[in-house]
Amino acid sequence: MSSEDDNRHFRRLYEQTPTSRSFHERARDVTPLGVESNVRSVRPYPFYLGEADGSYVYDVDGNEYLDFLMGLGPGILGHNYPDVVDRVESQIEACGSVTAIPQTIAIEVMEQIESMTPSVEKLRLANSGTEATMHAIRVARSYTGNSKIAKPEGGYAGAHDYALQSVSASEEALGPEDDPETVPYGTGIPDAVTDTVVAFPFNDEEATERILREHADDLACVILEPVMASCGVLPPDEGYHEFLRELTEELDIVLIWDEVMTGFRLGPGSAQGRFGVTPDMTTFAKVAGGGYQLAAFGGREDLMAEIEPPAENPKDKWKTSAFHGGTYNGHPVSCAAGLATLEVLEEEPVFETIEPLAERLFDGLQVAADEAGVEASVQYVGSMGTLFMLDEAPTTQRETWQADDDLFRDWWFEAAASGVLFGNDDQYERFFTSYTNTDEQIDFALEVAEDAFRRVR
Repeated sequence: MSSEDDNRHFRRLYEQTPTSRSFHERARDVTPLGVESNVRSVRPYPFYLGEADGSYVYDVDGNEYLDFLMGLGPGILGHNYPDVVDRVESQIEACGSVTAIPQTIAIEVMEQIESMTPSVEKLRLANSGTEATMHAIRVARSYTGNSKIAKPEGGYAGAHDYALQSVSASEEALGPEDDPETVPYGTGIPDAVTDTVVAFPFNDEEATERILREHADDLACVILEPVMASCGVLPPDEGYHEFLRELTEELDIVLIWDEVMTGFRLGPGSAQGRFGVTPDMTTFAKVAGGGYQLAAFGGREDLMAEIEPPAENPKDKWKTSAFHGGTYNGHPVSCAAGLATLEVLEEEPVFETIEPLAERLFDGLQVAADEAGVEASVQYVGSMGTLFMLDEAPTTQRETWQADDDLFRDWWFEAAASGVLFGNDDQYERFFTSYTNTDEQIDFALEVAEDAFRRVR
């Protein structure tokens, strides 16, 4: 056994997951870290799933887990929600494969997104949040003729080169908090790309205004999550979004809200409906697809018109329009799942159910930590939240740096061994309630959390 395997807080999970442990060796032979995405990697090994249903997932060893990870956000209705499954099965029977011919189901899901989002006058579909933000940025650059973009330090806006900037780095690399350097997240990203991205500090109005005014003549857009969800759950300070909306309008900078995480999660009108702020463009994924590969980007009609080649000189489209395409855009099965999910959100008391449950869960976690004598800070907005091993709630990414990563992982391992997944083992991720959760499940989760806190204190 390695030293990581020998972690006493991992011991119970280690003993319960022998099949996952052996499967991990097989997986490492075919893919880096033995997983499909770096975010799914767990040291010393992850457990691998066999089934999922409702509020639960089941690993290949037959262990049952009450799941608050919910696919990192898409599972607002829980796993295999009947309405979604029925619509998907019907679509597969009718036409479940890519045709490269426009399908009515794609138009229908776009109509549904548009009807629920007043700021979106026209939109297009994509396959992931990464694609959605990439295309939204391209449209903004085409519209303004400017090349630079601005994003908050600590913000995540997808896995493309322009977005993987100042996501996380050392304090030395990032420089002063009120005048941060732009730093690529990972290798393989050209310096020339980094030079087109301007970082600014979230929730700092004075520094944000100074930085945006300094670069205004070169900026195509500001892109940010309305609730910073890439470094836990950091809500905006009161008035920050209103300030940023007014400033970008004054400076003629396109404001893109990355609602990949918050879209249709924080209400039927997403975060913009909750906060009462109207961006120029919005990106969607996760909940919008109901657990399937669906994303979208859209906004004002004059912005989205940048995608359309000129009718009079179609051969000039290479230099006169912002290209958007993709073989799998509008995949009929994903569109069916997304449409079914959004209809349920409109027709059933989803938010009236999941938000009170979230309040019970997240407030209860804070009480459990306090009573166990563990320094922890729980933050949440709506049905999404996070727990940092900190004595005070952070408001910026840099304030999260003092959180105890090892303590969180130990607590997470103990909870997982008892059958509850509070997100994954990274405290910078977040976890969620879903429509299939019950009060009894919340009671059980809090009992497990309290026991786990006492085991690690």
